[in-house]
Order: sequence, then structure tokens, then C-alpha cells
Amino acid sequence: MSVLVNLGGQLESEDTAVALAAVWEVFHLCGGVADAVAFEEGSDELQALVASQKCAAARDLVPLPTTGSAVPVPLPGPGVDGLDPYVRLLAQVEETLVRLAGTADSVGEGAGQVLAEAASLASGAAAALAAVREGS
Repeated sequence: MSVLVNLGGQLESEDTAVALAAVWEVFHLCGGVADAVAFEEGSDELQALVASQKCAAARDLVPLPTTGSAVPVPLPGPGVDGLDPYVRLLAQVEETLVRLAGTADSVGEGAGQVLAEAASLASGAAAALAAVREGS
């Protein structure tokens, strides 16, 4: 879980490059988690697929990190509680992207709109991932 804590701290960074690299990593990580739990007994495969697709679409909107390597995708713990840290991390990504979107147009025209779209996808991915194990 230290990876999740580290990513959470990086999302709060005032350095835009650090925050966006963490955003990319969270989308990669949470998309992988959604893929991993999709076919578990009692999981809602459709919600897992939605979460995975939204993470992939959002990840494609943010720049690829220029340093480091992708974080490994762990298997989450059982039940709804096992997915909760990833859902919270996606919610934190949404907050980070909204914050960055407010200043992004100073970097490039339309950048704020792209980050706002990624924030919306993060919100949808969080909701879908939260619903994957609701019935189990």
C-alpha cells in the first residue's frame, strides 16, 4: 500500500510534471486493478470493464511520464473494502486534474479542457470501480 500513499502524495505536488506523472500512474494502476477483478466470482464484469475503459481513455489524455517505470498492479484485497483505496485514489486524481485544469490554459490553448475531460473520466472510473463488488 506504500505505492498508493506515494502516489497520493505526488498528486498533491505543486510541480505540475510530478502531479501529471502520478495521474498517469494512477490511471494505469486502477485500470489494471479493474481488469484483474473483472472475472472474479461475484464481481460485476460490466462495471469493471467501464472502469478499465475510462482509466485507459483518461490516461491517453495526460502526458506519458518521462522518468521511472510503471507501478506494478497488485491484486486488491477481498470485497468492497479491497477496492476502496483505488476508488479514493481516483477521486484524488479528479481533484488534482480539476486543480491543474484551472491553470493549464496558460501552458497551451485547450489544455484545461483536456484535463477537465480527464477529470470527468476519473470520476466515472471511480464510480464504476466502486460498483464492481457492491453485490458480493
